[in-house]
Amino acid sequence: VAGCGQPKQDQAAKTGSAKPAAEDKGGYNPHDVPITEEQKSELRKQTAKFPDAVAKVKEFRNATETETKNGIPQNPHNAHQALDKADLLLQWLPGIARDSGVPAEQLETVTTTANDLRTLFEQVHQNIDNKKDPNFAGVAAEIDQKISQLEKVSK
Repeated sequence: VAGCGQPKQDQAAKTGSAKPAAEDKGGYNPHDVPITEEQKSELRKQTAKFPDAVAKVKEFRNATETETKNGIPQNPHNAHQALDKADLLLQWLPGIARDSGVPAEQLETVTTTANDLRTLFEQVHQNIDNKKDPNFAGVAAEIDQKISQLEKVSK
């Protein structure tokens, strides 16, 4: 599952805090900001229709590429936000497709493709978390191919 510092995010969600959690060593961790319920609600509104959801996945892909093109960003907040939101959206995508009237015979493609994309984005996310080169370029072609599959379904 994508996401940074899940226990801290869960704690922040319970307290309603949207501020980054401090690392255990007392240091500031700029990427450890949970996706708030307000952000989730807004994302759900923006992606209620399948074509809009696919377009949003593409936006998150582009944001991740931009943020990581020079290696690990000095402040990885934006990359982590894009990756965390992409993970949420990709989890919701099969339901969005179903609710948007995507034919039943294409729902398996949507589910499989969404899971594949989650795995690819998670590779980049884990690299950032482990302070390694994000290597977005190493997964970009496959991500683009998967997004293209979703775009074909959305037409």
